Amino acid sequence: MPVYEGMFILDPTKYSRDPAGSAQQVSDIITQNGGTILAARLWDERKLAYPIKGHKKGIYWLTYFSMEGSHLTALERQCEITDDIIRKLVLRIDPRIADALVQHALAGDTAPRRAPAPVAAGPVATGSAEGDAIEAE
Repeated sequence: MPVYEGMFILDPTKYSRDPAGSAQQVSDIITQNGGTILAARLWDERKLAYPIKGHKKGIYWLTYFSMEGSHLTALERQCEITDDIIRKLVLRIDPRIADALVQHALAGDTAPRRAPAPVAAGPVATGSAEGDAIEAE
């Protein structure tokens, strides 16, 4: 049976009230449509690039599951009409790497990843707003 990776962006206000319930809703949709959950975990909470359905942030929920391809259309339709799911992306995984991805998701930590702070390269300019000369340190 093919393995799929699903990235679901969940409503952050509903997730903060009931994290287990929101995550369970994604799992229920998959199992109701004939799928089997292989791994599921919180990936991150991020600011969205643009507002989606009035939301500026989203909870990213990563799920690996197996399902017959004929059931995929019903799964995607169910995700579209569910209020807790803002957006979804489902990709078919190459069978040669499916086991490695699932194991990585099961072993992975759930701490959100943050980009490192930018580091200035070269001399840093200092000066005041009153028009003093700018000096390089």
